Amino acid sequence: MTSTLRALKAKSASKAIQEKRQLDRRRELVCLTHQFLVDQGFFAAADQLQQDAGISLSKFEVADNMDLPIVFQHFLEYYEMRFGKLPKIMRKLDASEVSAKKALLRGTGNGNSNSNGNPAISAGPASGTGSSGPATTSTRRAAAGRKGELSLMGSSSSSLPEGARSTQDEMEISGHAVSSANRDQHGGNQALDEEAESSPADRLLRPLSQFLAGSSNETRELALTISRDIFTENPEVRWEDVVGLEDAKRLLHEAVVMPARYPDLFQGGLVSPWKGVLLFGPPGTGKTMLAKAVATECRTTFFNISASSIVSRYRGDSEKLIRILFELARYHAPSTIFLDEIDSIMGQRGGGGGGGAGEHEASRRMKTELLIQMDGLAKAEDAGIFVLAASNLPWELDHALLRRLEKRVRVELPCAAGRQRIFEKLLPADHRTQGIEYAALAARTDGYSCADLSLLCKEAAMYPIRRAMASLHAGAGDAAAAAPGKLAVGPVTRDDALSALQATRPSAHAASEQAYARWQESHGSS
Repeated sequence: MTSTLRALKAKSASKAIQEKRQLDRRRELVCLTHQFLVDQGFFAAADQLQQDAGISLSKFEVADNMDLPIVFQHFLEYYEMRFGKLPKIMRKLDASEVSAKKALLRGTGNGNSNSNGNPAISAGPASGTGSSGPATTSTRRAAAGRKGELSLMGSSSSSLPEGARSTQDEMEISGHAVSSANRDQHGGNQALDEEAESSPADRLLRPLSQFLAGSSNETRELALTISRDIFTENPEVRWEDVVGLEDAKRLLHEAVVMPARYPDLFQGGLVSPWKGVLLFGPPGTGKTMLAKAVATECRTTFFNISASSIVSRYRGDSEKLIRILFELARYHAPSTIFLDEIDSIMGQRGGGGGGGAGEHEASRRMKTELLIQMDGLAKAEDAGIFVLAASNLPWELDHALLRRLEKRVRVELPCAAGRQRIFEKLLPADHRTQGIEYAALAARTDGYSCADLSLLCKEAAMYPIRRAMASLHAGAGDAAAAAPGKLAVGPVTRDDALSALQATRPSAHAASEQAYARWQESHGSS
């Protein structure tokens, strides 16, 4: 009996020691993560972590010889030494997994994480966390100069090969299995890094808390307003998706992509990168699509600015918004500022004060501030800022603005070959189409813009749907055919395309094309 009680007591003590060890390890992981967030300037995230963990981390600090990048680097070195390759830390989610993850975050984002059943971390002492006491600024040491520092983006998952499963006394790593585990890990990580850098949705922005340090509440609100116009979703528009417009694509590649990839070729003086480009032309010719391609392909922070972003009804706020816009662009450099429909805010400055037909004083002040900020792009600290503007009415732009937009490129209506390529792209020759003559359609759509051609193809694609709906309403289809997802829709035929051509008229006019040509002759710089 005594031996049984002694065994039960020993088992209970062993279990308590194991639970305490796991609790201490969780606390140490939280402390390491908290310190890393503080070092990187993610102060709001660090506060939220402390709140969700249920522990006051002000009583702890990371030991002098420890931080998360060091631990991570040691793990990478150990893994490579043992298995001869680097681990795959992150993987790309497919569409269904992204939706499930967003739903999970929506479901848990409103409450404390302790409410889901996870135990709160005790605030008791832990081994290996260093001496207790209030956190000091000395703990906020950056690891930027350390060899092998890695940028951590998004949620991490790791797939370990057989034999790499950890014991109870080793760090346990959980995550999803990677389908391409047999692929070379070096190449896989490199490809993932390149994809993440080129995708606005995966790019890691600098925390706004560093920019707002010591700022007033007014400046904070204005900065948050501008930050909402930073592209965080991938537009999914590639250079090859833009048909034609080779001069514009070459110039944008020269102004944004090349200086980032080959900075040694653009060392200032006459070979410094272009600071401003104006795209002008009729509506629907692809100016905004080019901007989306820049946001997708170029590894810069993309600010999508419209009149509503920088025009305020409160006195002086418009100038402040423009100043903060360029300060944020410097903070997040390299940056691209896209000013769509710039003629709505930068028309020619007229005389007169706030009354009568003269320009309002607030409008003049806003334009002056924008011109001042654009003039400042020539400074060395503004080397990573590029302004891309688009306008349908270039002749209404202020002349001082034109001087600052060094390159002014006309985006013309598509030629016959370009129109044929658009038709082939939107109405591909597969099971969805039948007998469409692309060259004949291109010959009959002279004067159509890219947007007009897209509407024409959409109209043609609607004809099979209309026929199917008419057949359904007439009772020709049975119940099975009428079920959702089982309604048979025929292909788009040549007659459908010709009928759509008759129903769709071009939005551009020959007179406007002549006006753009004349303005290009007098002001163009491509």
